[in-house]
Amino acid sequence: MTPNTLHSFLLPACKPLFPEHLMDSNAQAMILAIGLQESDLKHRQQLIGRNRNWWQSINGPATSFWQFEKIGIKGVIEHRTAGPMFKTVCDLLGYPTDVDVIHKAIINNDILAVALARCLLWTVPEKLPGVGEAAKAWDQYLSAWRPGKPSPVRWEERYIKAWDIVNRVKG
Repeated sequence: MTPNTLHSFLLPACKPLFPEHLMDSNAQAMILAIGLQESDLKHRQQLIGRNRNWWQSINGPATSFWQFEKIGIKGVIEHRTAGPMFKTVCDLLGYPTDVDVIHKAIINNDILAVALARCLLWTVPEKLPGVGEAAKAWDQYLSAWRPGKPSPVRWEERYIKAWDIVNRVKG
């Protein structure tokens, strides 16, 4: 998936699932940036080893373009604020709030995966960062995703790209 496709088609399809303020430009930029950071929006399953195609690789424990592991899904489901919102989304989309079911479903259900990503961002108590706040965005990404091997080298470029896309479409 391209970042433009994500922003032009997938994010608008997800907007009706949330109150308007939860899918604002800041949320859209973070969802884009994190998808780029986690998988370049290319890998629906975590790849282990040097192979860059799922059919050549051993699959790791993370799924979707946002690379969710079961522990992260469980954290969203059990969160006092994000959990009820995610349960509502699951009800609307016809999924139980079962970690194993969600983990399998988000491999191919991008709307459910975006909803999960937005809800995970909601677990971070600080306001979502805006344009030019790549360092703050990095801190929030680390706090929410807790990546095993964080790579800050690529982050700023991806965050800027996400905002360029959000602002180009918005403006």
